[in-house]
Amino acid sequence: MAQPLDRYVGTGDTLQRLQAHAARLLRLQAHVDAALPPYLAGLCRVANLKEDVLVLHAGNGAVAAKLRQAAPRLINALAAHGIILSAVKVATRPPETRPTRPEPAVRSVSHDTCDGLQDLATHLPEDDPLRQALERFVQHSRTREE
Repeated sequence: MAQPLDRYVGTGDTLQRLQAHAARLLRLQAHVDAALPPYLAGLCRVANLKEDVLVLHAGNGAVAAKLRQAAPRLINALAAHGIILSAVKVATRPPETRPTRPEPAVRSVSHDTCDGLQDLATHLPEDDPLRQALERFVQHSRTREE
């Protein structure tokens, strides 16, 4: 029987510490979003909290510059929530983008072409693999057409 992944995630000591750290970072992200001006809140991600240094990732250089300017206010706002920081480091990390694959082109075969291929197939011997392939192709093309 398949067991839920959550059952195994919290079993090892290393995994428990990692899970607790990830939960802290998620809570910290909510505090950072609330403390930053609305135009910056969604444009950065909490990357790490090591000792008392907060590491933020910005999507581009302009956002990183604004975050560096807002760092003293951010430190004070987080201190009001009991999160004591000595510094905020900002790194530029563009979000991962995956290239979009174009939709495959839908190709259709005209009715006249199907008739011509069917006529060609009838002139080939019964056991010829080309005849069988042409007949399958014509049948498939006509069912797609409908």
